Amino acid sequence: MHKIKLSQLGISLVEVLIVSALITLVFGALISSFSYSVNLINNTEAKLSALSIANDRMEYIRSLPYADVGVIAGDPAGNIPQTSTTTLNGIEFIERVRIDWINDPGDDVAGIDGNGIIFDYKKVRLEYTWNRGGATSSVVLLSNIVPRSIETTTGGGTARIIVIDSEAGLLPGASVRLYGSSSTFPYDVTNFTNYNGEALFNVRADSGYQVEVTANISGDQYSTDQTYEATTTNPNPSVSPFTVLEADVSTLTFQIDELSDLDINTFSDWSDQYFREDFADLLSVASSSGVRSFAGELELANTLGVYDTSGVVYVGPINPAGLLGWDTVRVARDIPANTTQEVQLFTGVGTGPYTFTLIPEIDLPGNLAGFTDNIIDISELSTSVYSSIFVGINLTTSDTTVSPQVDEIDVYYRDGETSLGSVGFDIQGAKLIGTEDDASPIYKFTDSLTTDLSGEHTITDLEFDEYTLNISGGRDIASACPAHPFSHLAGINGNLDLRLVGGAANTLRVNVVDVTGRVLPGVEVNVNRTGYDVTQETDNCGQTFFTGGLIAEEDYEVNITAAGYVGQTIDPYEIDGDTFLQVIMTE
Repeated sequence: MHKIKLSQLGISLVEVLIVSALITLVFGALISSFSYSVNLINNTEAKLSALSIANDRMEYIRSLPYADVGVIAGDPAGNIPQTSTTTLNGIEFIERVRIDWINDPGDDVAGIDGNGIIFDYKKVRLEYTWNRGGATSSVVLLSNIVPRSIETTTGGGTARIIVIDSEAGLLPGASVRLYGSSSTFPYDVTNFTNYNGEALFNVRADSGYQVEVTANISGDQYSTDQTYEATTTNPNPSVSPFTVLEADVSTLTFQIDELSDLDINTFSDWSDQYFREDFADLLSVASSSGVRSFAGELELANTLGVYDTSGVVYVGPINPAGLLGWDTVRVARDIPANTTQEVQLFTGVGTGPYTFTLIPEIDLPGNLAGFTDNIIDISELSTSVYSSIFVGINLTTSDTTVSPQVDEIDVYYRDGETSLGSVGFDIQGAKLIGTEDDASPIYKFTDSLTTDLSGEHTITDLEFDEYTLNISGGRDIASACPAHPFSHLAGINGNLDLRLVGGAANTLRVNVVDVTGRVLPGVEVNVNRTGYDVTQETDNCGQTFFTGGLIAEEDYEVNITAAGYVGQTIDPYEIDGDTFLQVIMTE
Protein backbone atom coordinates (compact mmCIF):
# COMPACT_ATOMS: atom_id res chain seq x y z
CA MET A 1 0.00 0.00 0.00
CA HIS A 2 1.27 3.45 -0.92
CA LYS A 3 1.73 5.96 1.89
CA ILE A 4 0.40 9.49 1.40
CA LYS A 5 2.40 12.26 3.03
CA LEU A 6 0.46 14.68 5.23
CA SER A 7 1.85 17.72 3.37
CA GLN A 8 0.07 16.49 0.23
CA LEU A 9 -3.38 16.68 1.88
CA GLY A 10 -3.58 20.50 2.43
CA ILE A 11 -1.75 23.81 2.51
CA SER A 12 0.62 25.05 5.15
CA LEU A 13 -0.02 27.92 7.60
CA VAL A 14 2.45 30.12 5.76
CA GLU A 15 0.55 29.60 2.52
CA VAL A 16 -2.72 30.49 4.29
CA LEU A 17 -1.19 33.73 5.57
CA ILE A 18 0.16 34.64 2.14
CA VAL A 19 -3.17 33.99 0.45
CA SER A 20 -5.00 35.97 3.15
CA ALA A 21 -2.64 38.89 2.73
CA LEU A 22 -3.10 38.87 -1.04
CA ILE A 23 -6.89 38.75 -0.70
CA THR A 24 -6.82 41.63 1.82
CA LEU A 25 -4.56 43.69 -0.43
CA VAL A 26 -6.64 43.10 -3.56
CA PHE A 27 -10.04 43.61 -1.96
CA GLY A 28 -8.79 46.56 0.09
CA ALA A 29 -7.68 48.27 -3.12
CA LEU A 30 -11.02 47.42 -4.75
CA ILE A 31 -13.00 48.82 -1.80
CA SER A 32 -10.86 51.98 -1.73
CA SER A 33 -11.29 52.40 -5.46
CA PHE A 34 -15.03 51.82 -5.17
CA SER A 35 -15.30 54.41 -2.35
CA TYR A 36 -13.33 56.96 -4.38
CA SER A 37 -15.52 56.31 -7.42
CA VAL A 38 -18.70 56.79 -5.37
CA ASN A 39 -17.40 60.07 -3.91
CA LEU A 40 -16.34 61.26 -7.37
CA ILE A 41 -19.78 60.44 -8.80
CA ASN A 42 -21.53 62.21 -5.91
CA ASN A 43 -19.34 65.30 -6.22
CA THR A 44 -19.80 65.39 -9.99
CA GLU A 45 -23.56 65.06 -9.58
CA ALA A 46 -23.61 67.91 -7.06
CA LYS A 47 -21.45 70.14 -9.27
CA LEU A 48 -23.63 69.46 -12.33
CA SER A 49 -26.73 70.26 -10.28
CA ALA A 50 -25.16 73.51 -9.07
CA LEU A 51 -24.18 74.48 -12.63
CA SER A 52 -27.70 73.70 -13.82
CA ILE A 53 -29.22 75.96 -11.17
CA ALA A 54 -26.63 78.69 -11.85
CA ASN A 55 -27.26 78.64 -15.61
CA ASP A 56 -31.03 78.79 -15.12
CA ARG A 57 -30.66 81.64 -12.65
CA MET A 58 -28.29 83.58 -14.90
CA GLU A 59 -30.68 83.19 -17.86
CA TYR A 60 -33.49 84.50 -15.68
CA ILE A 61 -31.42 87.57 -14.70
CA ARG A 62 -30.47 88.18 -18.33
CA SER A 63 -34.18 88.12 -19.26
CA LEU A 64 -34.99 90.93 -16.84
CA PRO A 65 -35.31 94.53 -18.01
CA TYR A 66 -31.95 96.24 -17.53
CA ALA A 67 -33.38 98.57 -14.88
CA ASP A 68 -34.55 95.56 -12.81
CA VAL A 69 -31.16 93.82 -12.68
CA GLY A 70 -30.20 94.43 -9.07
CA VAL A 71 -30.33 93.02 -5.55
CA ILE A 72 -32.47 93.87 -2.56
CA ALA A 73 -30.86 96.65 -0.49
CA GLY A 74 -28.10 97.02 -3.05
CA ASP A 75 -26.98 99.33 -5.80
CA PRO A 76 -27.94 98.59 -8.49
CA ALA A 77 -31.21 97.94 -6.67
CA GLY A 78 -33.69 95.25 -7.61
CA ASN A 79 -35.82 92.44 -6.23
CA ILE A 80 -33.21 89.65 -6.31
CA PRO A 81 -32.26 88.45 -2.78
CA GLN A 82 -28.55 88.68 -1.95
CA THR A 83 -28.69 85.30 -0.17
CA SER A 84 -31.15 82.41 -0.53
CA THR A 85 -31.30 78.60 -0.60
CA THR A 86 -32.56 76.16 -3.20
CA THR A 87 -32.68 72.36 -3.53
CA LEU A 88 -32.07 70.08 -6.52
CA ASN A 89 -31.64 66.29 -6.56
CA GLY A 90 -31.86 66.24 -2.78
CA ILE A 91 -28.92 68.66 -2.38
CA GLU A 92 -29.36 72.03 -0.67
CA PHE A 93 -27.45 74.90 -2.27
CA ILE A 94 -26.77 78.35 -0.78
CA GLU A 95 -27.11 81.05 -3.42
CA ARG A 96 -25.23 84.34 -3.11
CA VAL A 97 -25.88 87.05 -5.68
CA ARG A 98 -23.68 90.09 -6.13
CA ILE A 99 -24.39 92.73 -8.77
CA ASP A 100 -22.02 95.69 -9.24
CA TRP A 101 -21.87 98.74 -11.43
CA ILE A 102 -18.84 98.63 -13.72
CA ASN A 103 -16.99 101.65 -15.01
CA ASP A 104 -15.48 100.40 -18.27
CA PRO A 105 -11.87 101.63 -18.72
CA GLY A 106 -12.51 101.87 -22.47
CA ASP A 107 -13.82 105.42 -22.11
CA ASP A 108 -11.25 106.54 -19.52
CA VAL A 109 -8.65 109.17 -20.30
CA ALA A 110 -5.73 109.35 -17.85
CA GLY A 111 -7.89 107.62 -15.25
CA ILE A 112 -10.83 109.99 -15.74
CA ASP A 113 -14.09 108.83 -17.31
CA GLY A 114 -14.26 110.48 -20.72
CA ASN A 115 -18.03 110.97 -20.86
CA GLY A 116 -18.62 111.57 -17.16
CA ILE A 117 -20.59 108.32 -16.84
CA ILE A 118 -19.19 105.69 -14.49
CA PHE A 119 -22.18 103.29 -14.53
CA ASP A 120 -21.34 101.71 -17.90
CA TYR A 121 -22.84 98.26 -17.29
CA LYS A 122 -23.60 95.70 -14.57
CA LYS A 123 -21.63 92.62 -13.56
CA VAL A 124 -23.51 89.67 -12.05
CA ARG A 125 -21.73 87.16 -9.82
CA LEU A 126 -23.58 83.98 -8.83
CA GLU A 127 -22.06 81.67 -6.25
CA TYR A 128 -23.55 78.33 -5.15
CA THR A 129 -22.10 76.42 -2.20
CA TRP A 130 -23.06 73.02 -0.83
CA ASN A 131 -21.90 70.53 1.74
CA ARG A 132 -21.56 66.84 0.96
CA GLY A 133 -19.64 64.20 2.82
CA GLY A 134 -18.43 66.77 5.33
CA ALA A 135 -16.74 68.89 2.63
CA THR A 136 -17.90 72.27 1.32
CA SER A 137 -17.70 73.00 -2.42
CA SER A 138 -18.80 75.87 -4.64
CA VAL A 139 -19.19 77.06 -8.23
CA VAL A 140 -19.22 80.65 -9.50
CA LEU A 141 -20.70 82.16 -12.67
CA LEU A 142 -20.00 85.69 -13.91
CA SER A 143 -21.80 87.68 -16.58
CA ASN A 144 -21.88 91.28 -17.81
CA ILE A 145 -25.33 92.79 -18.35
CA VAL A 146 -25.11 95.63 -20.87
CA PRO A 147 -27.89 98.20 -21.46
CA ARG A 148 -29.61 98.06 -24.85
CA SER A 149 -29.39 101.83 -25.22
CA ILE A 150 -26.72 104.34 -24.18
CA GLU A 151 -25.27 104.14 -20.67
CA THR A 152 -27.04 105.90 -17.81
CA THR A 153 -26.05 109.43 -16.86
CA THR A 154 -26.82 109.01 -13.17
CA GLY A 155 -23.81 110.14 -11.10
CA GLY A 156 -21.93 107.83 -8.76
CA GLY A 157 -18.63 107.18 -7.07
CA THR A 158 -16.57 104.54 -5.32
CA ALA A 159 -16.25 103.64 -1.64
CA ARG A 160 -12.83 102.07 -1.04
CA ILE A 161 -12.58 100.32 2.32
CA ILE A 162 -9.12 99.16 3.46
CA VAL A 163 -8.78 96.67 6.31
CA ILE A 164 -5.55 96.15 8.25
CA ASP A 165 -4.63 93.90 11.17
CA SER A 166 -3.18 94.82 14.57
CA GLU A 167 0.31 95.10 13.08
CA ALA A 168 -0.90 97.33 10.22
CA GLY A 169 -0.65 94.50 7.66
CA LEU A 170 -3.23 94.32 4.87
CA LEU A 171 -5.98 91.81 5.73
CA PRO A 172 -7.60 89.85 2.88
CA GLY A 173 -10.86 87.96 3.47
CA ALA A 174 -12.41 90.48 5.86
CA SER A 175 -16.15 91.06 5.70
CA VAL A 176 -17.04 94.67 4.84
CA ARG A 177 -20.64 95.77 5.15
CA LEU A 178 -21.53 99.09 3.48
CA TYR A 179 -25.00 100.41 4.15
CA GLY A 180 -26.95 103.62 3.77
CA SER A 181 -27.75 105.57 6.90
CA SER A 182 -29.50 108.70 5.69
CA SER A 183 -29.27 107.92 1.98
CA THR A 184 -32.20 108.67 -0.28
CA PHE A 185 -32.20 105.05 -1.48
CA PRO A 186 -31.81 101.73 0.39
CA TYR A 187 -28.36 100.15 0.27
CA ASP A 188 -26.93 97.27 2.34
CA VAL A 189 -24.22 95.17 0.68
CA THR A 190 -21.44 93.01 2.13
CA ASN A 191 -18.21 92.41 0.17
CA PHE A 192 -14.91 90.78 1.17
CA THR A 193 -11.49 92.37 1.01
CA ASN A 194 -9.14 91.20 -1.75
CA TYR A 195 -5.44 90.31 -1.45
CA ASN A 196 -4.72 94.06 -1.14
CA GLY A 197 -6.96 94.24 1.92
CA GLU A 198 -9.51 96.41 0.17
CA ALA A 199 -13.18 96.12 -0.74
CA LEU A 200 -14.56 98.35 -3.50
CA PHE A 201 -18.18 99.50 -3.81
CA ASN A 202 -19.48 101.38 -6.86
CA VAL A 203 -22.41 103.32 -5.43
CA ARG A 204 -24.53 106.37 -6.12
CA ALA A 205 -23.18 109.68 -4.92
CA ASP A 206 -24.84 110.30 -1.56
CA SER A 207 -24.19 111.04 2.11
CA GLY A 208 -24.72 108.95 5.23
CA TYR A 209 -22.87 105.81 4.19
CA GLN A 210 -21.77 103.58 7.07
CA VAL A 211 -19.28 100.72 7.34
CA GLU A 212 -19.00 97.70 9.60
CA VAL A 213 -15.90 95.50 9.32
CA THR A 214 -15.20 92.10 10.87
CA ALA A 215 -13.82 88.71 9.81
CA ASN A 216 -14.00 85.01 10.46
CA ILE A 217 -10.93 83.48 8.86
CA SER A 218 -10.18 79.75 9.19
CA GLY A 219 -12.62 79.59 12.10
CA ASP A 220 -10.96 82.46 14.01
CA GLN A 221 -13.34 85.27 14.96
CA TYR A 222 -12.02 88.82 14.59
CA SER A 223 -12.94 92.08 16.29
CA THR A 224 -15.27 94.67 14.77
CA ASP A 225 -14.51 98.20 13.63
CA GLN A 226 -17.08 100.60 12.25
CA THR A 227 -18.45 104.07 11.72
CA TYR A 228 -20.79 105.56 14.33
CA GLU A 229 -23.79 107.84 14.01
CA ALA A 230 -24.01 110.79 16.38
CA THR A 231 -26.33 109.97 19.31
CA THR A 232 -26.99 111.34 22.77
CA THR A 233 -24.58 108.74 24.18
CA ASN A 234 -21.92 109.46 21.53
CA PRO A 235 -22.44 113.03 20.30
CA ASN A 236 -19.04 113.30 18.59
CA PRO A 237 -18.12 109.98 16.91
CA SER A 238 -14.48 109.33 16.05
CA VAL A 239 -15.49 107.99 12.61
CA SER A 240 -18.84 109.33 11.37
CA PRO A 241 -20.98 108.29 8.38
CA PHE A 242 -19.33 109.56 5.21
CA THR A 243 -20.18 110.91 1.79
CA VAL A 244 -19.38 109.40 -1.59
CA LEU A 245 -18.92 112.15 -4.19
CA GLU A 246 -19.72 111.83 -7.86
CA ALA A 247 -16.78 110.55 -9.97
CA ASP A 248 -14.63 110.35 -6.81
CA VAL A 249 -13.16 107.67 -4.55
CA SER A 250 -13.87 107.85 -0.80
CA THR A 251 -11.27 105.83 1.15
CA LEU A 252 -11.54 104.72 4.77
CA THR A 253 -9.25 102.40 6.73
CA PHE A 254 -10.33 100.12 9.57
CA GLN A 255 -8.28 97.93 11.90
CA ILE A 256 -9.33 94.52 13.22
CA ASP A 257 -7.67 91.30 14.36
CA GLU A 258 -8.30 88.00 16.12
CA LEU A 259 -10.14 87.97 19.45
CA SER A 260 -8.60 86.13 22.41
CA ASP A 261 -9.26 85.49 26.10
CA LEU A 262 -7.83 87.27 29.13
CA ASP A 263 -7.43 85.49 32.49
CA ILE A 264 -7.28 87.89 35.45
CA ASN A 265 -6.02 86.52 38.79
CA THR A 266 -5.96 88.46 42.06
CA PHE A 267 -3.62 87.70 44.98
CA SER A 268 -3.09 89.16 48.42
CA ASP A 269 0.55 88.08 48.31
CA TRP A 270 3.09 86.02 46.42
CA SER A 271 6.66 84.99 47.02
CA ASP A 272 9.18 85.67 44.26
CA GLN A 273 12.68 84.32 44.85
CA TYR A 274 15.93 84.05 42.93
CA PHE A 275 19.13 82.04 42.77
CA ARG A 276 22.19 84.22 42.25
CA GLU A 277 25.76 83.32 41.31
CA ASP A 278 28.13 86.31 41.46
CA PHE A 279 31.32 84.38 40.53
CA ALA A 280 33.33 85.70 43.46
CA ASP A 281 34.95 82.27 43.08
CA LEU A 282 34.17 78.96 41.40
CA LEU A 283 33.76 76.94 44.60
CA SER A 284 29.96 76.79 44.40
CA VAL A 285 29.57 75.92 40.70
CA ALA A 286 28.77 72.33 39.73
CA SER A 287 31.48 72.01 37.06
CA SER A 288 33.75 74.19 34.97
CA SER A 289 36.38 73.94 32.26
CA GLY A 290 38.53 76.56 30.56
CA VAL A 291 37.27 79.43 32.75
CA ARG A 292 38.34 81.32 35.85
CA SER A 293 37.03 83.78 38.42
CA PHE A 294 38.95 87.03 38.15
CA ALA A 295 38.15 90.27 40.02
CA GLY A 296 34.68 88.94 40.83
CA GLU A 297 33.81 88.07 37.23
CA LEU A 298 33.68 84.89 35.18
CA GLU A 299 35.99 84.87 32.16
CA LEU A 300 38.03 82.50 30.02
CA ALA A 301 41.12 80.90 31.58
CA ASN A 302 44.28 82.92 31.04
CA THR A 303 47.86 81.69 30.73
CA LEU A 304 50.53 84.39 30.64
CA GLY A 305 48.15 86.92 29.09
CA VAL A 306 46.67 84.52 26.53
CA TYR A 307 43.01 83.53 26.95
CA ASP A 308 41.69 80.08 26.11
CA THR A 309 39.47 80.11 23.02
CA SER A 310 36.53 78.46 24.80
CA GLY A 311 35.26 77.52 28.23
CA VAL A 312 32.12 76.38 30.01
CA VAL A 313 30.68 76.53 33.52
CA TYR A 314 27.61 74.75 34.93
CA VAL A 315 25.80 76.66 37.68
CA GLY A 316 23.56 74.72 40.04
CA PRO A 317 21.79 72.62 41.00
CA ILE A 318 18.92 75.09 41.29
CA ASN A 319 16.11 73.17 43.03
CA PRO A 320 13.81 75.48 44.99
CA ALA A 321 11.53 74.03 47.65
CA GLY A 322 7.84 74.62 46.94
CA LEU A 323 8.50 75.68 43.35
CA LEU A 324 5.34 77.05 41.66
CA GLY A 325 6.81 78.41 38.46
CA TRP A 326 10.05 79.31 36.70
CA ASP A 327 10.26 82.89 35.45
CA THR A 328 13.45 84.37 34.03
CA VAL A 329 17.19 83.95 33.71
CA ARG A 330 19.09 87.26 33.71
CA VAL A 331 22.75 87.52 32.76
CA ALA A 332 24.88 90.55 33.62
CA ARG A 333 27.78 90.45 31.18
CA ASP A 334 30.30 92.30 29.06
CA ILE A 335 30.79 90.98 25.51
CA PRO A 336 33.74 92.62 23.69
CA ALA A 337 34.18 92.33 19.93
CA ASN A 338 35.22 88.87 18.68
CA THR A 339 33.77 87.16 21.77
CA THR A 340 30.51 85.33 22.47
CA GLN A 341 28.51 84.17 25.46
CA GLU A 342 25.56 81.82 25.35
CA VAL A 343 23.36 80.07 27.93
CA GLN A 344 21.83 76.59 27.86
CA LEU A 345 19.75 74.82 30.50
CA PHE A 346 20.41 71.26 31.65
CA THR A 347 19.30 68.58 34.05
CA GLY A 348 21.96 66.77 36.03
CA VAL A 349 22.47 63.34 37.55
CA GLY A 350 24.84 62.59 40.41
CA THR A 351 26.33 64.59 43.25
CA GLY A 352 29.50 65.69 41.53
CA PRO A 353 30.84 65.06 39.08
CA TYR A 354 27.43 65.44 37.41
CA THR A 355 26.22 64.05 34.13
CA PHE A 356 24.45 66.90 32.33
CA THR A 357 21.55 66.45 29.88
CA LEU A 358 20.41 69.32 27.70
CA ILE A 359 16.72 70.23 28.19
CA PRO A 360 15.15 69.36 24.82
CA GLU A 361 13.97 71.96 22.33
CA ILE A 362 10.34 70.84 22.61
CA ASP A 363 10.32 71.81 26.29
CA LEU A 364 12.45 74.96 25.97
CA PRO A 365 12.54 76.40 22.43
CA GLY A 366 15.92 77.94 21.60
CA ASN A 367 17.84 75.83 24.11
CA LEU A 368 19.50 73.66 21.46
CA ALA A 369 21.22 76.58 19.74
CA GLY A 370 21.78 78.40 23.04
CA PHE A 371 20.55 81.79 24.25
CA THR A 372 22.73 84.79 23.50
CA ASP A 373 20.39 87.36 25.04
CA ASN A 374 20.78 88.70 28.56
CA ILE A 375 17.10 88.04 29.43
CA ILE A 376 15.80 84.48 28.94
CA ASP A 377 12.15 83.60 29.46
CA ILE A 378 11.78 80.13 31.04
CA SER A 379 8.21 80.61 32.31
CA GLU A 380 6.88 77.79 30.08
CA LEU A 381 9.30 75.26 31.57
CA SER A 382 7.35 72.54 33.41
CA THR A 383 7.99 72.57 37.16
CA SER A 384 6.83 68.97 37.52
CA VAL A 385 9.30 67.70 34.91
CA TYR A 386 12.10 70.16 35.73
CA SER A 387 12.10 70.78 39.47
CA SER A 388 15.90 71.03 39.39
CA ILE A 389 18.00 72.66 36.69
CA PHE A 390 21.55 73.70 35.88
CA VAL A 391 22.55 76.77 33.88
CA GLY A 392 25.40 76.21 31.44
CA ILE A 393 27.38 79.26 30.30
CA ASN A 394 29.59 78.91 27.22
CA LEU A 395 32.31 81.52 26.60
CA THR A 396 34.33 81.81 23.38
CA THR A 397 36.77 84.21 21.78
CA SER A 398 38.49 84.44 18.41
CA ASP A 399 40.91 87.03 19.79
CA THR A 400 42.98 85.53 22.61
CA THR A 401 43.82 88.98 23.98
CA VAL A 402 40.20 89.56 25.12
CA SER A 403 37.54 87.50 26.91
CA PRO A 404 33.79 87.81 27.51
CA GLN A 405 32.96 88.41 31.17
CA VAL A 406 29.91 87.48 33.24
CA ASP A 407 29.37 89.53 36.39
CA GLU A 408 26.45 87.50 37.74
CA ILE A 409 23.63 85.22 36.67
CA ASP A 410 20.21 85.19 38.34
CA VAL A 411 17.44 82.59 38.03
CA TYR A 412 14.02 83.88 39.15
CA TYR A 413 11.10 81.72 40.23
CA ARG A 414 7.91 81.79 42.32
CA ASP A 415 7.54 79.55 45.36
CA GLY A 416 4.36 80.80 47.02
CA GLU A 417 1.12 82.74 46.46
CA THR A 418 -2.12 83.52 48.29
CA SER A 419 -5.25 84.04 46.20
CA LEU A 420 -7.66 86.88 46.95
CA GLY A 421 -11.22 86.17 45.88
CA SER A 422 -14.30 88.31 45.17
CA VAL A 423 -12.35 91.37 44.05
CA GLY A 424 -14.38 93.89 42.08
CA PHE A 425 -12.77 95.98 39.37
CA ASP A 426 -13.57 98.25 36.45
CA ILE A 427 -11.74 97.51 33.22
CA GLN A 428 -11.37 99.98 30.37
CA GLY A 429 -9.68 99.81 26.97
CA ALA A 430 -7.73 102.64 25.37
CA LYS A 431 -9.61 102.74 22.03
CA LEU A 432 -12.08 105.59 21.60
CA ILE A 433 -15.32 105.71 19.61
CA GLY A 434 -15.96 109.40 20.24
CA THR A 435 -16.05 112.21 22.78
CA GLU A 436 -18.64 113.92 24.95
CA ASP A 437 -19.58 117.54 24.36
CA ASP A 438 -17.04 118.51 27.05
CA ALA A 439 -14.35 116.61 25.08
CA SER A 440 -14.14 113.79 27.63
CA PRO A 441 -13.40 110.43 25.94
CA ILE A 442 -15.93 107.69 25.17
CA TYR A 443 -14.18 104.33 25.29
CA LYS A 444 -14.97 101.39 23.03
CA PHE A 445 -14.76 98.86 25.88
CA THR A 446 -15.66 99.32 29.55
CA ASP A 447 -17.01 96.80 32.03
CA SER A 448 -17.39 96.16 35.75
CA LEU A 449 -16.39 92.65 36.82
CA THR A 450 -15.54 90.56 39.91
CA THR A 451 -13.14 87.68 40.40
CA ASP A 452 -14.58 84.44 41.79
CA LEU A 453 -13.85 82.95 45.21
CA SER A 454 -10.54 81.66 43.87
CA GLY A 455 -9.53 85.10 42.64
CA GLU A 456 -10.05 84.30 38.96
CA HIS A 457 -12.05 85.85 36.13
CA THR A 458 -11.82 85.17 32.40
CA ILE A 459 -12.92 87.67 29.78
CA THR A 460 -13.60 85.76 26.58
CA ASP A 461 -13.25 87.07 23.02
CA LEU A 462 -11.51 90.29 23.99
CA GLU A 463 -10.24 92.75 21.40
CA PHE A 464 -6.55 93.67 21.18
CA ASP A 465 -6.01 96.90 23.11
CA GLU A 466 -4.32 98.36 26.18
CA TYR A 467 -6.50 97.83 29.26
CA THR A 468 -6.52 99.63 32.60
CA LEU A 469 -8.04 98.16 35.76
CA ASN A 470 -9.37 100.20 38.67
CA ILE A 471 -9.64 98.03 41.79
CA SER A 472 -12.54 98.55 44.19
CA GLY A 473 -12.47 98.07 47.95
CA GLY A 474 -9.74 100.58 48.67
CA ARG A 475 -6.95 98.36 47.37
CA ASP A 476 -3.79 99.31 45.48
CA ILE A 477 -1.98 97.31 42.79
CA ALA A 478 1.41 96.51 44.30
CA SER A 479 2.55 94.43 41.33
CA ALA A 480 1.09 93.35 38.00
CA CYS A 481 2.39 90.50 35.87
CA PRO A 482 3.20 91.04 33.11
CA ALA A 483 2.38 94.77 33.41
CA HIS A 484 -0.36 97.27 34.10
CA PRO A 485 -1.80 98.90 32.04
CA PHE A 486 -2.01 95.55 30.23
CA SER A 487 -1.40 95.18 26.48
CA HIS A 488 -3.70 92.41 25.25
CA LEU A 489 -2.40 90.93 22.00
CA ALA A 490 -4.48 89.75 19.06
CA GLY A 491 -5.05 86.00 18.83
CA ILE A 492 -3.01 85.22 21.96
CA ASN A 493 -4.73 84.31 25.22
CA GLY A 494 -3.38 86.60 27.93
CA ASN A 495 -2.84 86.18 31.67
CA LEU A 496 -2.72 89.07 34.15
CA ASP A 497 -1.71 88.45 37.79
CA LEU A 498 -2.34 91.26 40.27
CA ARG A 499 -0.90 91.49 43.79
CA LEU A 500 -3.20 93.75 45.80
CA VAL A 501 -2.54 95.51 49.10
CA GLY A 502 -4.40 97.90 51.34
CA GLY A 503 -4.76 101.34 49.86
CA ALA A 504 -2.70 104.34 50.94
CA ALA A 505 -2.96 108.04 50.17
CA ASN A 506 0.42 108.20 48.43
CA THR A 507 2.19 105.29 46.75
CA LEU A 508 4.81 104.69 44.06
CA ARG A 509 4.89 101.64 41.78
CA VAL A 510 8.06 101.40 39.70
CA ASN A 511 8.19 99.21 36.59
CA VAL A 512 11.66 98.59 35.14
CA VAL A 513 12.12 97.33 31.56
CA ASP A 514 14.93 97.16 29.01
CA VAL A 515 14.96 98.99 25.69
CA THR A 516 12.86 96.23 24.07
CA GLY A 517 10.17 96.42 26.77
CA ARG A 518 11.10 93.24 28.65
CA VAL A 519 10.75 93.39 32.42
CA LEU A 520 13.91 93.41 34.53
CA PRO A 521 13.77 91.62 37.89
CA GLY A 522 16.35 92.14 40.60
CA VAL A 523 16.88 95.84 39.88
CA GLU A 524 17.66 97.97 42.92
CA VAL A 525 15.40 101.03 43.32
CA ASN A 526 16.08 103.67 45.96
CA VAL A 527 13.56 106.42 46.78
CA ASN A 528 14.63 109.19 49.13
CA ARG A 529 13.98 112.69 50.38
CA THR A 530 14.33 114.34 53.75
CA GLY A 531 12.90 111.91 56.31
CA TYR A 532 12.47 109.04 53.81
CA ASP A 533 15.08 106.65 52.39
CA VAL A 534 13.93 103.18 51.22
CA THR A 535 15.67 100.70 48.87
CA GLN A 536 13.89 97.73 47.31
CA GLU A 537 14.47 95.28 44.43
CA THR A 538 12.06 94.72 41.57
CA ASP A 539 10.24 91.38 41.69
CA ASN A 540 9.94 88.79 38.92
CA CYS A 541 7.50 91.12 37.17
CA GLY A 542 10.09 93.92 37.10
CA GLN A 543 8.17 95.98 39.67
CA THR A 544 8.52 97.25 43.19
CA PHE A 545 5.95 99.11 45.29
CA PHE A 546 6.60 101.86 47.83
CA THR A 547 3.84 102.57 50.36
CA GLY A 548 3.74 103.91 53.87
CA GLY A 549 5.67 107.01 54.91
CA LEU A 550 5.29 108.73 51.52
CA ILE A 551 3.76 112.19 51.37
CA ALA A 552 2.75 114.30 48.41
CA GLU A 553 5.94 116.16 47.50
CA GLU A 554 7.91 117.17 44.40
CA ASP A 555 11.47 116.71 45.71
CA TYR A 556 11.95 112.93 45.74
CA GLU A 557 15.08 111.38 44.25
CA VAL A 558 14.80 107.96 42.56
CA ASN A 559 17.96 105.94 41.87
CA ILE A 560 17.85 102.77 39.75
CA THR A 561 20.87 100.42 39.55
CA ALA A 562 21.42 96.88 38.26
CA ALA A 563 24.47 94.80 37.42
CA GLY A 564 25.15 95.00 33.69
CA TYR A 565 23.03 98.14 33.13
CA VAL A 566 23.62 101.88 33.08
CA GLY A 567 22.31 103.36 36.32
CA GLN A 568 19.72 106.15 36.32
CA THR A 569 18.82 108.96 38.68
CA ILE A 570 15.57 110.91 38.48
CA ASP A 571 15.81 114.08 40.53
CA PRO A 572 13.50 115.73 41.35
CA TYR A 573 10.52 113.41 41.11
CA GLU A 574 6.96 114.14 42.26
CA ILE A 575 4.81 111.64 44.16
CA ASP A 576 1.17 112.60 44.56
CA GLY A 577 -1.52 109.97 45.12
CA ASP A 578 -1.06 106.58 43.42
CA THR A 579 1.97 107.28 41.22
CA PHE A 580 3.37 105.03 38.50
CA LEU A 581 6.92 105.29 37.13
CA GLN A 582 8.30 103.28 34.20
CA VAL A 583 12.07 103.19 33.83
CA ILE A 584 13.89 101.98 30.72
CA MET A 585 17.37 100.58 31.37
CA THR A 586 20.19 100.30 28.83
CA GLU A 587 22.52 97.28 28.98
